[in-house]
Amino acid sequence: MKSFEKEIFNVLTSQLGFYIKDYYSDFLGKKSWVAILEKETFIYAVVVSDDTYCDYAYSEANNYLNENFSKTATVNVLICTDKENYYGFTVRPYNKAIYLSNKMQVVYSDESCKPLANIAEHIKKKNEVKRNSFKDNIVTYSLIIINILIFIITIIVSKNIYDIDIYTLVIMGAKVNELINHGQVWRLITCTFLHGGLAHIAFNMYALKIIGSEVEFAYGKIKYILIYLFSALGGSIFSYIFSPNSISVGASGAIFGLFGAMLVFGVKNRHRIGKNYVINLFKVVIINIFIGVTISNIDNAGHIGGLVAGGIIALLVKNKKLNN
Repeated sequence: MKSFEKEIFNVLTSQLGFYIKDYYSDFLGKKSWVAILEKETFIYAVVVSDDTYCDYAYSEANNYLNENFSKTATVNVLICTDKENYYGFTVRPYNKAIYLSNKMQVVYSDESCKPLANIAEHIKKKNEVKRNSFKDNIVTYSLIIINILIFIITIIVSKNIYDIDIYTLVIMGAKVNELINHGQVWRLITCTFLHGGLAHIAFNMYALKIIGSEVEFAYGKIKYILIYLFSALGGSIFSYIFSPNSISVGASGAIFGLFGAMLVFGVKNRHRIGKNYVINLFKVVIINIFIGVTISNIDNAGHIGGLVAGGIIALLVKNKKLNN
């Protein structure tokens, strides 16, 4: 079953009460599928076909339904084509809708096939939202991918996915004050792209996806990158100063910085978006700080440093969307 056919059938079965039956296609030499909606006196059936097979698709589906059901069946064919000159398909002697694959739109529909045209349009809009979502959040997704790729390397080196050993984290760039004192200042940044285990990175990447998308929307891509990196650095500097004996890794400081940036955004725009946004965000920050304080091996200095740095950078730059 092809991707577009699956999408059509998924909507038909999940939302409109259809079910799917397969039958053997002599023309294709393999299974084909028909979506069936049974009413009291008749059957409304749907097949999806490309332009080379549409006549056979109608004929074979119609024969299958007549042989296996006593009710009168109406076969509706959604014809997928890339041909701009599609007029020839409009005069086919059966119910059909014509879908231009290259433009992702229905360009012709018989009255019986209007529901199929609406479904195709719904799928088009849904896919556009998905594409736009990725485009609008490209920095967030890129950061997540970078973190995951680095984590995969740590898994290979340490041969453990759940609990990465300290030796591996140190050689890959963890924050170690003694080594930073000897000139390895790059560890203040590299440590923020390392994670201590599967649960650690899963929690951080989930948080990054949620709050990162908001920062990318509010400040734009370039300012988002600046906020993220300065927050990461701020968290590491706080950890260096206030947790000198800790070996620290994780994106938490950068993520707390994103929370700080959105707190500033909320305060700046409180008259437009309401104070509840700020209150709810503040609660999330407090809860996470409380969790950090009550659980061992959490670098709270890094969290607070990232939060402060993110807030300061946000105060220095203009948010993008609401100013426009």
